[in-house]
Amino acid sequence: MVPTIHNGLTGRSVQEHRRPKASRIKGGTSGMRPGITLAESLGLARISLFLSKASRRAPRWWGPAVLACALAVPAHAGPAPVRDYPDNLFGIALAADGAAIATGYHGAVKLSADGGQAWTAGESGTADLLRRVTWLDGGRAFAVSHRGRILASDDGGRRWQTVHREEGLYLRAIDFADDASGWAVGHNGVILHTADGGRSWATQALSDYKGRDLPRLGAVVALDARRAVAAGEFGVIAATEDAGATWRVITEQVYPTLLDLAIVKDRGYAVGLNGTLLSLGLDGAGTWQVSPVETGGVQHLLAVALSADGGTGLVGGNGVLFTVTGAKLAPAAVAPEFPLGYAWIGGVAIGRGGQAVAVGQGGVVLRADRPEGPFLPAATGPFAIQSLTETDRVPQ
Repeated sequence: MVPTIHNGLTGRSVQEHRRPKASRIKGGTSGMRPGITLAESLGLARISLFLSKASRRAPRWWGPAVLACALAVPAHAGPAPVRDYPDNLFGIALAADGAAIATGYHGAVKLSADGGQAWTAGESGTADLLRRVTWLDGGRAFAVSHRGRILASDDGGRRWQTVHREEGLYLRAIDFADDASGWAVGHNGVILHTADGGRSWATQALSDYKGRDLPRLGAVVALDARRAVAAGEFGVIAATEDAGATWRVITEQVYPTLLDLAIVKDRGYAVGLNGTLLSLGLDGAGTWQVSPVETGGVQHLLAVALSADGGTGLVGGNGVLFTVTGAKLAPAAVAPEFPLGYAWIGGVAIGRGGQAVAVGQGGVVLRADRPEGPFLPAATGPFAIQSLTETDRVPQ
């Protein structure tokens, strides 16, 4: 399960994503040089012990000279290391032609050309957590990261480049209405808008939010070039009808933190902490109405997707994967070899042909021919092979 911290004074709930044991230790850890591995630190300790013993029998200059040489050796010689680790996955997007992209921890990118049955690794060029990913009808793909990056790919997800960065901000979701118009959202109530296919991004803001702390926005749906809906912390749901010039808050401080959102035409769902499932719909006056749907549980719901006609929803979360039609919920069939009750699903998607894919903990990819299942573990090959050559480099 995804550990959750809840602050009862501010009402702020945030999910922690534990970093897998990395090969390098950054920062000023006591007793280590910043940026060296644990193994290297232990090696230096052994050298120091050896020198302390040998110095009793050698000239005084010998010990310091050898130690200086050891410290001068680069941490890595030759090519950058290659990462092969079952990284958690959070983003999943299906294209009309059956192609699929999944994204997740440590810059993980997985690619499929057959609707999610077989997967290979792509190269994101970053070690950031890639939170969500989306396809454009023209074939481009975009993803957002926890270090404020918006990344784009023009070759089906095989290679990515950073096209925009918000320093110090966690971006959590991105969506496009067409090849030109899109929005990205994240922490501190940040809303970014593009009208030129992602070449430039302008900052927007919630117009009538009344809370003390700006919410972490975790989901956005771009309905068309002028209309979009966003959701996030403090149960905030906000909408724009003028390309983001104003974002009107529909609800806040009523529901728990919302983590994902799916809307087709004028109907949709939002999901969040403590088993929160909300139904959204436009009334005759063009106003969004929000109503809770009873789930009968308190497991955090992390992802939601809708079929192309909007008739069937797929919801994933902590130990759960179920479909929703109206207010009717039904558990999706999952292969018994996958221990769903002991894992979490971080992203779900439904293709135009009805096929469904769910991704989550440990790099799992589950696929089914329809949202109701049965979901079977997909053939993934190596989980997430990432070159670290461009880990923290941002193209100018």
